[in-house]
Amino acid sequence: MTRLEYRGKMILAPMVKVGTLPMRLLALEYGADIVYTEEIIDMRLLGSERVENKLLGTIDYIDRRDNSLVFRTCPKEKDRLVLQIGTADGDRAAAAAKKVERDI
Repeated sequence: MTRLEYRGKMILAPMVKVGTLPMRLLALEYGADIVYTEEIIDMRLLGSERVENKLLGTIDYIDRRDNSLVFRTCPKEKDRLVLQIGTADGDRAAAAAKKVERDI
């Protein structure tokens, strides 16, 4: 896992409803060095399934209960993305982070 360096970087600050993949990619294209996801609740990540979306070239985490998209990422933002996890339990947060670490 790569450690992010924040000094001297252009960062797209975390924003509600705007931290989706298209916005993050646009920010990177326009010069951001680091981008943030929206806050994702740990239980949603833990209850999701990792799916390689070959059509879009993305990695999708799909909620097994209702097939909704929980999180989407792609190789263009790897090592430049900060995942925000909403949690009330450190162990659950760690498990959620472990689940997606190879894609972040």
